Amino acid sequence: MRQIDCAHTGTLLNLLGKHLEPDQAFGQALRSLRTKRKWTQTDLALRADADRNYVSLIELGRNSPSVRMLFRLCDALDVTPSDLLKDVERRMKVQQGTKSG
Repeated sequence: MRQIDCAHTGTLLNLLGKHLEPDQAFGQALRSLRTKRKWTQTDLALRADADRNYVSLIELGRNSPSVRMLFRLCDALDVTPSDLLKDVERRMKVQQGTKSG
């Protein structure tokens, strides 16, 4: 199994069936929402009243947001926590599907 960590974007790519952890899936979903808006991590951090480094750690899957921060991030991105978590769940299922299939 091979794992590629693209540090310049913080995207963690799992190849050949490597299991995607919830924190990684959350980070990918958050980054996807942010980049669709063409925002930098600083843009999101300012809108969510968070530190840019903290946003980076969340996107890398190295940190999990508190419930309060989850709501602030979602409010900044204009999505519901439910919708964001559904995307996280979908990403995990897709990864598990590629692992078993």
